[in-house]
Amino acid sequence: MACRRSIPSCWSAYRAMRLALVDLARSSSIATAPSPEARAVTNLLDSDWIAIDGTLDAIDFDGFADDRSPAELARQVLNAYSRPGDWMLDPFAGLGTGLITAQAMGRHCIGFEPNAARADWVRERLWPPNRIIQAPIEALGVHDVSRFALVYTSPPYPMVNLEDDPWGPSYFEDMQAIFASIAPHMAPGGRLVVEVSNILTEDGYRLLVGQMAETIGRVFRLEREVVRINTSGWPAGPGVQHSSLLIFGG
Repeated sequence: MACRRSIPSCWSAYRAMRLALVDLARSSSIATAPSPEARAVTNLLDSDWIAIDGTLDAIDFDGFADDRSPAELARQVLNAYSRPGDWMLDPFAGLGTGLITAQAMGRHCIGFEPNAARADWVRERLWPPNRIIQAPIEALGVHDVSRFALVYTSPPYPMVNLEDDPWGPSYFEDMQAIFASIAPHMAPGGRLVVEVSNILTEDGYRLLVGQMAETIGRVFRLEREVVRINTSGWPAGPGVQHSSLLIFGG
């Protein structure tokens, strides 16, 4: 049902709902019991939320490396929406968690990352036909790539105030254009899974999940949202311990 209250009240209700899910996860056996069975997460195809530990694995990259998604989340997405031999694209590859995980699971993968140090680090950990291209995703059209059964990514986050953002005020228009350029490269029946969180900083609160769903939804059909909750205390986004997997079809 649509919220008939003022926008601030809607935001408060939305935040309260998300915090209640976090409390539920922490009080469950997933969050408290040490056994392997208790640590098992809910399958993406069976629930609207999953609880994972969320702690990032230590890596030997010489630079900032905390802006990553956990490998266990990548495994969940790959298990649900791809099969061995499928091709996966990460348009914002970063330090390659999705690519390296896909390779380990027998998928083929391509990623784009403009930062040279990050691209070089990932390249050393991939073998053909898997690869990372040191370029922004806008260069996708000049490369010969297979059709992708899965696009799995977490885009760079804007600041609360777009006018202060290094990306600039065109952030959402640029995101729409980027995902529109990816659409022709999707295999029939393929899925786009975007992991994104809301943003809570001293500057305020941005409902980035909803904004991203609306932006990409102009290009792809939004099928569902799965809330991911960290039980470890490790942040899942700026100021929050939960994020969302926005799942789109063609």
